Amino acid sequence: MRTKSIRLLVAAAAFSVFAAFMHAGPGLQYWQTLRDRAQFKDLKAGDRIVYVCNQCKTVTEATVESSEKAMDLCKEGATVSCPKCKMETKVVARQKRGDSPTHTEITYENEKGEECMFIAKAPEKK
Repeated sequence: MRTKSIRLLVAAAAFSVFAAFMHAGPGLQYWQTLRDRAQFKDLKAGDRIVYVCNQCKTVTEATVESSEKAMDLCKEGATVSCPKCKMETKVVARQKRGDSPTHTEITYENEKGEECMFIAKAPEKK
């Protein structure tokens, strides 16, 4: 009887340590990737966003100045530049085959038509 309770205590302690490590990281969806116009429309002045550039492999944090500036980031045909390497990307609204005409995905492409950047909303600081 005594060995069963000791095993149970050891197992509980091991599980609690393991659970603490599993909860410690940022998780799979650390950032909310902004791919839809409605997501850009929800941004307010003071919200934090990040530019993730695949070309120079950097993540740059910025603060949204106004909702109009946020909407400029998803205006089709506009250009957005990486804050680090200054590479110009073109904003393209793509519609996947089979999706409804109202569903478009915002992408940032280089002159070759390859997606080379994305913008995400940074998590709120606690």
